[in-house]
Amino acid sequence: MGITDFFQGSTSVKSFEVSEPLQASLKGFALANPGLTLIEKQDIVLRKTDKSKIALISGGGCGHEPTHAGFVGQGLLSAAVCGEIFASPSTKQILNAIKVLDKNSSGVLLIVKNYTGDVLHFGLAAERARALGIPTRVAVVGDDVAVGREKGGFVGRRALAGTVLVHKITGAFAEQYSEKYGLDGTARVAEIVNENLVTIGSSLDHCKVPGRKFETELNDKKMELGMGIHNEPGVRVLEPVPSVEELLEKDMLPKLLDPNDKDRHFVNFDKDDDVVLLVNNLGGVAPFMLTAIAGKTVEFLDKNYKIKPVQTITGTLMTSFNMDGFSITLLNASKASKKLHEEFSAVKCVRTLLNAPTDAPGWPRISYDKSEAPSIDEKLLQEDVKVKEAGTYDYDHFSKMMKSGADKLIKSEPYITELDSKVGDGDCGYTLVGGAKGITENLEKVDKKYLSQALAQISDIIESSMGGTSGGLYSIMISGLAQGIIQECKEKDTQVTPEILSNAFQHALETLYKYTKARPGSSTVIDALEPFVKEFSSSNDFSKAIEAAEKGAKSTGSIEAKFGRASYVSDSSEIPDPGAIGLVEFLKGVKEGY
Repeated sequence: MGITDFFQGSTSVKSFEVSEPLQASLKGFALANPGLTLIEKQDIVLRKTDKSKIALISGGGCGHEPTHAGFVGQGLLSAAVCGEIFASPSTKQILNAIKVLDKNSSGVLLIVKNYTGDVLHFGLAAERARALGIPTRVAVVGDDVAVGREKGGFVGRRALAGTVLVHKITGAFAEQYSEKYGLDGTARVAEIVNENLVTIGSSLDHCKVPGRKFETELNDKKMELGMGIHNEPGVRVLEPVPSVEELLEKDMLPKLLDPNDKDRHFVNFDKDDDVVLLVNNLGGVAPFMLTAIAGKTVEFLDKNYKIKPVQTITGTLMTSFNMDGFSITLLNASKASKKLHEEFSAVKCVRTLLNAPTDAPGWPRISYDKSEAPSIDEKLLQEDVKVKEAGTYDYDHFSKMMKSGADKLIKSEPYITELDSKVGDGDCGYTLVGGAKGITENLEKVDKKYLSQALAQISDIIESSMGGTSGGLYSIMISGLAQGIIQECKEKDTQVTPEILSNAFQHALETLYKYTKARPGSSTVIDALEPFVKEFSSSNDFSKAIEAAEKGAKSTGSIEAKFGRASYVSDSSEIPDPGAIGLVEFLKGVKEGY
């Protein structure tokens, strides 16, 4: 039987469209679940929490429903912070969620999917929360085996459907045991579960994202193995499309379980281990077909690996809109239980936590009871960006340079978008333009006397207007630049000179390097940024610094990407990094207005 007999196999690229789909979706979700509260404009969904217990926050871009908001409930998540389609929420959104939950919890654990934008924004929010005295930890989830160590060694495994098992087990632990084991113990549970998870996905085609043109290179005779959840390409195209039996037996299960595949073997499964199987619908597979796929999966696990799952979960838990595909997750419950009991004697079995009651509306096994939605102190959501005032500057000149840089970048958007459509999800140009317009449209609002305060405000503007990985990177860097100005200006009214600015840029780069492992040679924006900073710091010559940045950006067209979504493409070495090209175009525009 062909795999298209198991899938819906729809070739339609039409989809229902509504204005402001994220806000409309969250409002509808809140209306359907009166035990939850939606903080509008912040896109935060939360429930009532207990002052004596650890609160769990997760989140990320929308498009994966019921993840994340659907798993907010007692015994699971305390709140979900929702970003735009396939884009991380901002640091401000996440920090606001932390501040709200801190009033009714004993600490906050952020469970983050291992994607660069999510890690940056949630990490920065955790840093800021700790600076406010709020006990906060971050647990990063990555369960994908498709990429492998050789390709994904720098960034680690992507997060796929196994993330929801981390949510559920950690949420039940927090509900039952966090008073005894605290924030560190709760974070450790998430780590232990993640260490015993493996997932792989496959799909007949990419998904249709609302408001965007449907783009695919797959025809009726092709499908992709190792699909991510953000429309990024799989690691391998299968042609012709195999039967579902061939797909499972020859392509998917061996990548989860073959001990000889050193590149992808992350978890050992012995014949006597208790194993939990999750067969997850990526969005476009009919439930009837999904259970058929689950049945075949169980059959081949027993036949080829002597594994008989002690529990099988099927359903729509982690989607990619209407993607016509599915993923398989295996959790080694025996090894996870043993480790949990060694470190937390009160915990006997991980499956007890997995099957503990929850009223989260998106979980497939839930218990219903009436719960009161929490009220919100609106004052907690106000966050005016304030830093130490330092470094006087020529605002008019600065404004002219920013507008010139933005104009140059906007003109380059079609080329940047074309590059990103080949190595990413096609939104890099739009994202950069969003940041540029955010700056120019708000220039009149920034501090006109002190550069440190102006840069801090621009950092906040960029984060709000760009979103995603780029927004996080630039926001952190410019925040570091503001701190560098403060350090370099010994007196409040010191005039900013090229020397002061170049030293501040060095501080900005060092700050950025705290939150990303990308370095020159990784085929990212860093390949342009670091040469610019080093040359400007050395010579104080803006033109030479741009030349160095452009040389670095061009070099990304001859090296394999090690970070970002381009790192998951089978060959990205012939295409220059869109983010690096975008930075250079902006700098060229700044020079024209210099």
